[in-house]
Amino acid sequence: MQPPNDDYARGNKTFRQTFKPLNIGRVMFFDENQKIYGLALESKVEKGNLRRLTELADSLGITIRFIQFSMEEAGKPTVNAVAFLDFSRAKATPEEALEILTNSYDFVKSAKIIKPQGKGVVFDDYFFPLVAAGERAVVFRKSVYEALFNGVKEKFGTAGEAMLYYQGFSVGTEISNQYLKIAKSNKIEDLVEVAKAINMTLGWGVVDYVSIDPEKGYAKLRIHRSFECEIGEGKGKPQSQFYRGAIAGIFASFFGKDVEVKEAKCIAIGDPYCEFEVKAR
Repeated sequence: MQPPNDDYARGNKTFRQTFKPLNIGRVMFFDENQKIYGLALESKVEKGNLRRLTELADSLGITIRFIQFSMEEAGKPTVNAVAFLDFSRAKATPEEALEILTNSYDFVKSAKIIKPQGKGVVFDDYFFPLVAAGERAVVFRKSVYEALFNGVKEKFGTAGEAMLYYQGFSVGTEISNQYLKIAKSNKIEDLVEVAKAINMTLGWGVVDYVSIDPEKGYAKLRIHRSFECEIGEGKGKPQSQFYRGAIAGIFASFFGKDVEVKEAKCIAIGDPYCEFEVKAR
């Protein structure tokens, strides 16, 4: 893979500004004057079902604020969905709408209203567990992983940083095997594309440049919006320990030998992205 050209460098600022956040849903905060309810739904997969659902909502004066579909495997005959519905100006109560839905539409296998759990908030407390890429997943919000990472560093100092690095290394070793399974290939180009996609999909960061020389045992990669370094902005030195360790674990597996990973650039010290250099020992 070739280094980025001048056009890329000139457009890099624009690239960084084009990130579009995705709300993964399952929770909605709203004005207490609104009447927001959740709907958990299991439906047959048939052409036109989504249109029929939206037409029903429209006829009842219900506004669909959010809807998310979930299918564990492509080709399954049913799909799960969670929606947040605004009944503020509806012509029916949630219970009446549910009765119409279940009695009038044979493609609906099951449906349940999710009531707000507090004033101005409703959580999806129906579907469990979360699954990502075929495995159970757990979501840590920023306030949680910030307390976790910074807490370890503040409590144990350099020993804590080393702990995070080696935890990351173990993770990197494991996920390198997962990349092979998902890519169903050992070609470097395929593995890079899988790694880039998973990092972005799971919210770790956006890998927009990777250069690897297997013969020399060298690699360089750039990551935008690293979740770990973002919580260390303004601390005056590169902050990646866990992520850097994960990179080391991946490339140690790939090169088949120990590696050294240096964070040459970091958003924590004002750089536009984090840049890592990997060298086999």
